[in-house]
Amino acid sequence: MKKRFRRTYLALIACVLSGILCGCGAKDALPSWNDDSVNKQAIIDFVKDVTNKKSDNYVPVEERIATFDMDGTIVVEKKTWLELAVAAYRIDNELNDDKELVAQKDKLFENIKMDPEPDDTGQLIADVTGKAFRGMTQEDFVAYMNWFMQEEKPDFPGLTYKDCFYKPMLELIQYLQKNDFTVYIVSGSERGVVWGAASEVVMLPRSQMIGGDITLKAGAEGSAPDVSGHEIFDPEDSLIRGLGFTQHSVKMDKVYNIYHQIGIRPILACGNTDGDFSMLNYAKYNPNHAGLALLINHDDDEREYQYNVKERAEWDALAEQYGWNVISMKNEFDFIFLKEAVKVAK
Repeated sequence: MKKRFRRTYLALIACVLSGILCGCGAKDALPSWNDDSVNKQAIIDFVKDVTNKKSDNYVPVEERIATFDMDGTIVVEKKTWLELAVAAYRIDNELNDDKELVAQKDKLFENIKMDPEPDDTGQLIADVTGKAFRGMTQEDFVAYMNWFMQEEKPDFPGLTYKDCFYKPMLELIQYLQKNDFTVYIVSGSERGVVWGAASEVVMLPRSQMIGGDITLKAGAEGSAPDVSGHEIFDPEDSLIRGLGFTQHSVKMDKVYNIYHQIGIRPILACGNTDGDFSMLNYAKYNPNHAGLALLINHDDDEREYQYNVKERAEWDALAEQYGWNVISMKNEFDFIFLKEAVKVAK
């Protein structure tokens, strides 16, 4: 009798430990998500399935890859996304004697308010964000971006930009990591922005944070980059920021970047706009494993912002067609930011 009880007890302990390690029994794994969230349960079920060695959908640790967009997926992107916010801050506070650049910045913000945006908006974004930091070393820019994240976000008094990461999404990333997923950020923002903004919050190494690439040239710190290039990187050289991008990271570019820089197709992807749709399908239709695609719906105009309203019907139809899981921030997130906040009235 005692032996039978001991075997039953040990089996129970083994089951509990197994559940913790593989994601089973993960009731409190995502505490900032509403308990009635169907997507919370779908995520837990998916993780439980792919980490269970007895499941037909078991995925080896080395192939448990998850990719997340940054702006609007793990951190707030309204009223102004981080890449443009930091450029506007520098222009307004440090480069305001450059009247031409100030005028370009003002025109860009006017363009963004228009529906539809004028055709020159994309070029203006590249010009404004590039010129704001041209001639700065890339490492100095990353440090500047990191410093900027401590600034107060004007539309959420009392919150810094760093506070405006989404608590439920950080919990999701941590939950995946505890279940031996390797998580990557794959952002449309420039890589230095991602490194400076997210490194101390998401706690990922730079090698797991992908973005677009600004033109870099080798040159002496504090001087304009040598446009002729260097055959040898001199001891006193730094990588100096120029204008224009050598690589973008939106839409299909995200798939190319994942393939080239990770080399393993993800099994989970999360985004929030049409710039992420290709990445979602790249994970969802992994030919070797079951995939999960998550699309954030910004439908909470009280705690955050409601946008992409005109596109919603089309995007919901695509989600149904491709089998993406649509997450309602309003109905599925008990908390939004890392700290409580009240948005400034419109």
